[in-house]
Amino acid sequence: MTGAADFERGRREGEALLSVAGEIDLATAEAFRDQLRRLIAEANSPALVDLAGVTFMDSSGVDALASARRRAGDAGVELILVAPSPPVRRVLELTALWDHFEVRPRCSNG
Repeated sequence: MTGAADFERGRREGEALLSVAGEIDLATAEAFRDQLRRLIAEANSPALVDLAGVTFMDSSGVDALASARRRAGDAGVELILVAPSPPVRRVLELTALWDHFEVRPRCSNG
């Protein structure tokens, strides 16, 4: 079994935020999808996904992000990635998805 993922939802400067830490793989991808669905449903726009704490992401995590991006677009919500960790950035670049997301740096206050 692989490492677990932790999810924490909240708000940052009035924007809906999902912070993710740990590994996003086959074992945790469904929970990640569920958290992304909930974030999009609750967000007005934008919806922020903080990926700074993600240590590993496989194709199931990439698929969850791509699906969430489509779902958010259909709902009129902009899905923004916040401070993706180097492993996340690398897999998104390798899959040619990096340029399909807006990416923000992590704020110094949170």
